[in-house]
Amino acid sequence: MSPGCQGAGGIRGTGNRVRCTADAARWTAGDRRQTAGAGRRGADGRWSWRVACAFVALLLWGASPLHAQATSVEAALTKALDLEGANKCREAIPFYRQALGSEDPVGAVLGLERCYAMVGRPDSLVPVIDSLLLRKPTDPTLRTVQLRTLSTIRRDDDLRAAFGQWTSLVPQDATPYRMYAQVLLEIGRARAVDSVLQEAARVLGSRKDLASEYAQMQSALGLWIPAARSWREAAETQSYLEQAAVFSLMPVPAALRDSVREIYRELPVTLGARRVLSGLELKWHAPRTAWDVLAELSPTDSVVAAWLEFAQEAEASEAWLTARDAFARVATARPKDRSLPLRAATVALNGGDPGSALAMLDRLSGPGDSAMAATVTLLRVRSLGALGRAREAQKELSAREATLDPEARRGAMRALAWAWIRGGDLEKARVALEAGGPNTEEGERVAAWLSLYAGAFADARRGLRRTDEPNNDVVTAMAFLSRTRVEQSPAAGAAFLTLARGDTSAAARAFEVVANEVKDAAPFLFGLAARLYATRAVADTAHAVLLWKLLVETHADAPEAAEAELAWARVLRQRSDAAGALAHLEHLILTWPQSALVPQARKEMDEVRGMVPRGGIVAGVPDTCSMPPAGAGSGSTER
Repeated sequence: MSPGCQGAGGIRGTGNRVRCTADAARWTAGDRRQTAGAGRRGADGRWSWRVACAFVALLLWGASPLHAQATSVEAALTKALDLEGANKCREAIPFYRQALGSEDPVGAVLGLERCYAMVGRPDSLVPVIDSLLLRKPTDPTLRTVQLRTLSTIRRDDDLRAAFGQWTSLVPQDATPYRMYAQVLLEIGRARAVDSVLQEAARVLGSRKDLASEYAQMQSALGLWIPAARSWREAAETQSYLEQAAVFSLMPVPAALRDSVREIYRELPVTLGARRVLSGLELKWHAPRTAWDVLAELSPTDSVVAAWLEFAQEAEASEAWLTARDAFARVATARPKDRSLPLRAATVALNGGDPGSALAMLDRLSGPGDSAMAATVTLLRVRSLGALGRAREAQKELSAREATLDPEARRGAMRALAWAWIRGGDLEKARVALEAGGPNTEEGERVAAWLSLYAGAFADARRGLRRTDEPNNDVVTAMAFLSRTRVEQSPAAGAAFLTLARGDTSAAARAFEVVANEVKDAAPFLFGLAARLYATRAVADTAHAVLLWKLLVETHADAPEAAEAELAWARVLRQRSDAAGALAHLEHLILTWPQSALVPQARKEMDEVRGMVPRGGIVAGVPDTCSMPPAGAGSGSTER
């Protein structure tokens, strides 16, 4: 018998079982080589005997008590996990306890921790952990579970004793201090963490390994500037903490944010610090500033990867034009990736900048992936149409129509219909729509807009009511249609068409005139005209004030009256006329106490009176009120 097979019963533990099997197999192979030329041995039977040894060893391995025990423990853990997953923690507990007999009981311990918590018996875990620590006194997971359990059941003296025992076993290890600090933070004892971390720094000779715990403690105490420094230190050495830093520092008050910005702009310039600052600017609703923070970095591979990640995040948050710039920068750094200009063009179009979308698409004019041709054609047609260049869009589509499948062609024809709408030619828009298939869901939506622009409100009302688009275009149109019983008004349709074509000033005048014709919707139309007059595109605030005055004095029963009063007060506040602004805000609150705008009016009053910090001038009106047609690439306004 091989040496590995000698001893008590031929088996001496798992390791020897494996060696016995391997030796037997190896010796058997050697005997095969010896007998290959000499034929089968007869009298001594050594070859057959050694084969028998190998066979018996394999049988012993499969049937041994240790193997059976290991299989049983593994099955118990699997059963416990299945029961816990089925929300049967009470039934899972006995199986988790059975699985504690494994060489590595951590999985079973964590399962017991969860299940005992679910059934309200966390104290039952204490003796289990105590017995396991006799086997594995320095195991960090077992020690951490012990700390968590003792804190949960509020045995503070035992908690401190357990921490002291752990540190005495591993005196130069930061792990006990880190875990103890985290447990204290979880139970809201941030001030106690400070003394723990100071002791750790004294014992270990440095606080470097505990930077994230310092940061969490300082954040919990509202020590924002020290917390920002600690988070920078932690995130630069452990990049996975970047998101934790952003989340933790997000509540920094506005008055302290510039100080935080200075910390993350300090030398040396590092990608980790800039990523944290960029993430904070995004959370603070400043996507343009967030991009500038990263755009200053040189385009190394890791920086370009960070740019791409930022572009995707900006796109997801609908900061379209910021996402465009980020995608364009990545496209320059990775010229072989032809998908990047396409993404930049798409978000540019969504952000209402068809000119830059065309510029990005020009990068794809050379030979490339034919699978992208349809998308490029559709985006070019939409971009040209958004610029009102319908004839060029028609020419583009005619030249590239062969690259489109039927569905892509229908989409391109609908985009061409919008191009003719912006060009003011509704008849050609109808022709394009018919060619694209008006019976599709998208086609019906375009047809509804055509009906609105033609002044056929019954058809427009039916079509727009079925759309599930929550954008401002549909909201404005449906609000108008819900306020009037007029079935036809070419003048009102023409006003909406003028707005769709991007002529804000002419649209404001047209809606003011139409208000005298469509009298049941007059307050809505006067309010819409006032908002257009007050936009930056028109900048005729004086005329807007006249319309707001008309609404307040003549249409006091309409919901637009309270809106007009609030907008009027905001304009006066912009002009530093605090007394005038307060008078209008008070009038709003007293005259329309049930209005949904009352809370906003009260907040404005507090700010004007200096009762709360003033976070900057509140715009009296939106920056823009232009209404591109639905489906033409309009997106939410970038913050």
